[in-house]
Amino acid sequence: MILELAGSAAIASVVSLAVCGVQMRAGPVDQPDDQRKAHVVPTPTSGGVGIAIGYAVGLVALTQLFAESAPLNRQGAALVSLASAFAFVFLLIGFVDDTRPLGPRIKLLFFTLLSLAAAITMGIVDVLPVGGGQVLKVGLSIGLFGTALWVFTLVNCVNFMDGANGLAIGSAAIGLMALGVIAYVNGSHSATAMTFVAAGALIGFLIWNFPNGRLFAGDAGALFAGAIAALASLIVISRTGLSPFIPPILFMPLLADALMTLAWRVRHRRKLLIGHQEHLYQIAMRSGWSHARVSLVYWAAMALCGALGFLLSQSTDVRAPWVALVALAGLALATSILVRKYARAHGLL
Repeated sequence: MILELAGSAAIASVVSLAVCGVQMRAGPVDQPDDQRKAHVVPTPTSGGVGIAIGYAVGLVALTQLFAESAPLNRQGAALVSLASAFAFVFLLIGFVDDTRPLGPRIKLLFFTLLSLAAAITMGIVDVLPVGGGQVLKVGLSIGLFGTALWVFTLVNCVNFMDGANGLAIGSAAIGLMALGVIAYVNGSHSATAMTFVAAGALIGFLIWNFPNGRLFAGDAGALFAGAIAALASLIVISRTGLSPFIPPILFMPLLADALMTLAWRVRHRRKLLIGHQEHLYQIAMRSGWSHARVSLVYWAAMALCGALGFLLSQSTDVRAPWVALVALAGLALATSILVRKYARAHGLL
């Protein structure tokens, strides 16, 4: 199974690399016409299309080229196809937004409806393990809201963080690989296939994007990567009993920066539906950090969270995941406060 997954991921990476190379010459271009944008010259964008094509070809290879030993049965293949269909719809919305920007309200409506539909289809999380043999049953309505909120939040957070070469897509790839390892160990072949093939496709794109930003993923790529991560998480949770607190740990660096920034903007009565340059990674770049340095720091944080998430997934202490998540949230809050205090003192915010 490992060889089949590796081969499919490699195929996804090569196809993504090739298609993205074509897109650099024939795809839409992102103009530096907004103060919040970090680039200063027109740059090809919507590399997410290449990522998605690489992902699709990788999955086909897994089910066709390796048919005799493929880890997916008919039911697993159907589940992957359904989850991927939702991700492709997110991709389509992102591609349209890359070529002809959509208004924030219409995107909010589309994302909300898609997130609700995905939650219902992939599996509603309505039971939270709290330890001591106890579980918190939140009920169907709250479970549906919470599950849809997870999809909505992760998809948007990956998109919000796509402002430095390699940051969002590289971080998503690391989170997907960590989730894939957890899925593999716990026997969720469908989620394992999705995560490793998607990570391979993201790596193919990164060759063009990191560190010099020759091609951007665009909203298409960021939304697609976030959707795959969110939906694969739901599959692992519903099929293996993984604690719902572990996926947020795996993607904590992306979630923390985006959500803490939104909270800061709410506190200071800033409008939430307009672009800005108030994320921690943007502050770091304004202080003189290069795109590469910023991305590498986030990648390291993602790797640490991935390792922690894996260890927690193997722990018999049911309380450990939510305790760790609370601790990480506290660390994120402290980091946000300190960085913003420094930024205001030095005129960076």
